[in-house]
Amino acid sequence: MAQRLSDLLANLPAVRQALALSSLQRQFDAALPARFRGGVQVVAFEDGELRVLCSNGAIASRLRLEAQNLAEALQKRGLPVRRVSLKVQPASLRKPLPPRAKPPLPVSARQAFESASEHLQEGEVKTALQNLLKHHKDA
Repeated sequence: MAQRLSDLLANLPAVRQALALSSLQRQFDAALPARFRGGVQVVAFEDGELRVLCSNGAIASRLRLEAQNLAEALQKRGLPVRRVSLKVQPASLRKPLPPRAKPPLPVSARQAFESASEHLQEGEVKTALQNLLKHHKDA
């Protein structure tokens, strides 16, 4: 009997952990004051301790004052959180995302840009088009 891909993936430990962290993040965001959402990331939950990374020190300082209230709010939601641990890790120190491969400029678009560049007067737009074309000649 064929299994669905989602069922197969759900059995992988890494996928289960990612789904659990995603669920914890949603529940933590719901307990957070709105102004802090997006500036915090749940990274682990072990032995009743919820570990969270904050994007800056101001958020971490403010949430440290609210840590016990956050733990209680999460307990009311059915999570066995005894403690919320906060650390500062600015976005610039987080692992950078791998660069995405950019698709090449279609030939028809390149030709249209070349034609437009030829008919423009010297200026910023013409220079920008020439730089774009130069960049895409290598591709």
